Amino acid sequence: MDRVARAAQQVDDQFYRVFTVLRAITLAYAVGVNAARWRDFEHPTAAWVLIGVMVVWSGLVTWLYEPRRRRGWVFIADMVVTVTLLRSTEYVHTDEMLASSTNTLTTYWVTTVVLCWAVHWGVTGGLLGTAIVQSVDVTLRPGIDSSTVGNIFLMVLAAMLVGYCAHVLRVAAVGRVEAERAAAVAAERERLARAVHDGVLQVLALVQRRGRELGGEAAELGRLAGEQEVELRRLIQSRSLGPDPTVAGSGGLVDLGRALDELGTAAVTVATPSRPVLLPADVVEEVVAAVRACCVNTRMHAGPGALVWILLEEGRDEVVVSVRDDGPGIPPGRLVEAVGEGRLGVTQSIQGRIRDLGGVATLLEDGAQGCEWELRVPASGLGEDASER
Repeated sequence: MDRVARAAQQVDDQFYRVFTVLRAITLAYAVGVNAARWRDFEHPTAAWVLIGVMVVWSGLVTWLYEPRRRRGWVFIADMVVTVTLLRSTEYVHTDEMLASSTNTLTTYWVTTVVLCWAVHWGVTGGLLGTAIVQSVDVTLRPGIDSSTVGNIFLMVLAAMLVGYCAHVLRVAAVGRVEAERAAAVAAERERLARAVHDGVLQVLALVQRRGRELGGEAAELGRLAGEQEVELRRLIQSRSLGPDPTVAGSGGLVDLGRALDELGTAAVTVATPSRPVLLPADVVEEVVAAVRACCVNTRMHAGPGALVWILLEEGRDEVVVSVRDDGPGIPPGRLVEAVGEGRLGVTQSIQGRIRDLGGVATLLEDGAQGCEWELRVPASGLGEDASER
């Protein structure tokens, strides 16, 4: 069991410890009330036997509610035993006792199982448990008076409050664990960053600077050192230690911004929002592939020294990725000519990918100021056109 699951279970454990005390208190109350009126019972011996069953079951179910034995069947068994004992009131009480709407044999002892259901199955479980218990209780009464309505209202209120509080406390406990983990990760990254900065990064920066000064083959070596410096800085400053965000197939949501950050180099500058831009994993994979194709196209036609700028923007209904370079640009109409010549590389690798996602990839044609692609994808990750396919 990981720390997150353990934190949530610890919240439940605290509730069940409280319920153990509550069960003992309500059991003591039931024993006291029934002891005071045992002469009024129609079958006093049977009443004491049933009270003995309540005592034994209280001890047994407390043992069953321990974490390693706590399963769904325990809650169902607890409800069955509780309802059976509640229903037995009709057998041990006289007609006069039933007509006077006095306390049932179990009195408030039945409340505990409802609260246990509320913790285990949330507000819905608590309300269902209330409905089961109160439906049996109402059938024992000659009629529904203000006292009965009050009991129903209080049990409904208790079930809702306990179920909601359990949910909120679990979320808070999980959030605390995740915050502690994030703080530990940040501290480790800061320590690693200091160590790397004092050694490796300074050497790479020196190699890059000296390579530019010497020129020739040394300049290429300096350029490679610069790219590795940027990559290393990105690694130690990345936002999390989670799995590779570009891996598809998980069926979950991943951060497009973090995936685009992976493309950053000395020649590629990436700007993304501070908060995650979440899209389905397969959509992120296709968008990143299209952006990578833009970068490859720049390198092929503008040379390895060309600079690329990637900007991610999140709108209400769509996300926009802009990819711009400082190369010679693509003359207006060149893509149409390439398609006519049977050269479909750009059309398929960039426009085709985005079109399959229900979006659109537009080349802002300006042959004088580099090349700029604008990739627009629905925020849901799947447009109407794509969904029809």
